[in-house]
Amino acid sequence: MGDPARAASLSRELALPLIDDPHQAELLLVLGPQGLALRRPNDPALTGELRVDFDRPAARRRQQSPHRELVVQAARLRRAGESPLVVDATAGLGRDGFLLAAAGFRVVLCERNPVVAALLRDGLARAALLPRTAAIAARIRLIAADFADGLEQLSERPAVIYLDPMFPPRSKSAKVKQELQLLQLLEGTGNGESDAARLLQTALAAGPRKVVVKRPLKGPALAGPAPSHVLRGKAVRFDVYTGMAIATEAV
Repeated sequence: MGDPARAASLSRELALPLIDDPHQAELLLVLGPQGLALRRPNDPALTGELRVDFDRPAARRRQQSPHRELVVQAARLRRAGESPLVVDATAGLGRDGFLLAAAGFRVVLCERNPVVAALLRDGLARAALLPRTAAIAARIRLIAADFADGLEQLSERPAVIYLDPMFPPRSKSAKVKQELQLLQLLEGTGNGESDAARLLQTALAAGPRKVVVKRPLKGPALAGPAPSHVLRGKAVRFDVYTGMAIATEAV
């Protein structure tokens, strides 16, 4: 344990016990020199860990040219002015939100699971200390709350609301699969499409200029109004709701 005082503070904040034997836990938060990580110590099939790291080589490559990323293209606004506000309603590990911040958006990340929010806060704090990511992290605010509660904490209507409902992994890499398994153990699978449809209704009713929803490439659109247009990539697509789609749902 690298920082006993911080570990004790996290224990109180998350209402989780401090333990001496890691094998006593089904899931374990570990605070070490590289930051906070989630592990499953008693599962030989799940030997990886979940850590938020915005300075990984793959992340750095994407941050260097964020405007080439499909999520940034989907969120882009005409006559946006400087640094429009985007709310990532389902922040998860914050990767898309960080790309949006790299592209110049001010970003609010909403994450309802307190453990995932703690992992995300730790990753953002480390990013704020690195010269190449500090300016990006400075454009991000984390709200550890459900999306609807997070909206109530804002003093400004978001220009864009982004939704990324959890769906099966697109990458075949073992690392991505293990990260997703750990995330699902924390957050569960919920009610799937019905939960996502309710999120969409809440987003549309908030009256942003645009709502963007990440979907599997061949998956159905969420229940509700039809998207105004769709941007398709190799493995995912982004359903974009603007204009009448938002006005109709918000009445």
